[in-house]
Amino acid sequence: MFDPAFVDWNLPATACPPEERHLQAPAHLARQIARLERMGLGQPFVMRPSALGLHWFPAGQWLVGCGNAEVLHQPSLAVVGTRSPAADEEAALSDWLNQELSRLGLTVVSGGARGIDTMAHRAALRAGLPTVAVLAGGMLQAGPAQNRSLFAEIVAAGGCVLTEQPLGCRPFDTLFVARNRTIAALSLGTLVVRAPVQSGALTTAGFARRLQRPVGVLPGAPWEPSAVGSNGLLGRGASAITRAEDLATLLGTAVASGSRALPLAQPEAAAVPTGAMSEAAGRLWAALAAAWEEGDDVVRMSGLAGGEALAALTELELDGLLERRGTQWRRAGR
Repeated sequence: MFDPAFVDWNLPATACPPEERHLQAPAHLARQIARLERMGLGQPFVMRPSALGLHWFPAGQWLVGCGNAEVLHQPSLAVVGTRSPAADEEAALSDWLNQELSRLGLTVVSGGARGIDTMAHRAALRAGLPTVAVLAGGMLQAGPAQNRSLFAEIVAAGGCVLTEQPLGCRPFDTLFVARNRTIAALSLGTLVVRAPVQSGALTTAGFARRLQRPVGVLPGAPWEPSAVGSNGLLGRGASAITRAEDLATLLGTAVASGSRALPLAQPEAAAVPTGAMSEAAGRLWAALAAAWEEGDDVVRMSGLAGGEALAALTELELDGLLERRGTQWRRAGR
């Protein structure tokens, strides 16, 4: 049985135990699994992202979690949104998710946060569908606190809870960006239910677009602050979603193939020496595109802190893998 007391909420904000920052060594992996077993949330697993067709993750990266890892191989939909939907919409949004996700019948991937994420996970559980919660911090920092019982329900129902971070890492700001990237990567498409102008859900949609995955939006009232950001996606290539049939149309080709392989990254993989990159450079490389983009946007999508980003930028430039034009960056050789 899941023991909430085993989850440590009081580590310092920058705490990430040095012995856990790199998970490549077999001894470290064994330690991770042993600690997860003591946590009692469910069957621990550790896997390379490449096992899921996610070949663009930084070299040496692992996914660590508890529960049924097999659901990660099933076609899935990311459902994301604000932690604070309008109070007068909460019941209606919850009902809509319950009905339409049940009719769609796919695994639901979300971030385990309050608000829309919780509604999405609960809707999947009510429908008897697997659901996956991707955490920003380490498994020993699983949160928010009010969702600890939800995580246990997710695992008990045949889903899983996972992270790409070491066990003790506290979920500080940049790790939420990395979490959003993982949510988009694990899914065949992303549905943004509600998102204000400043919302991590918009970052998830941005990663989905970068990965050439479809993005859908449940339109909201134009005067509702919690919908301004998500409504804005509709003018930038996202599709309006009002029912399960719209989602089926949006995901039709991808669901039929069941593939999560990244179309643009795969042909380039052999030409780019990602194995020789530092972890930070790998993250920055993954966030770069062929077209010119503002450097600040690239850094934000990479999830790197300022100093790490500068070092990674220098490394990629010296290796001839990145070009700069004023404040804009792109992958070299285009």
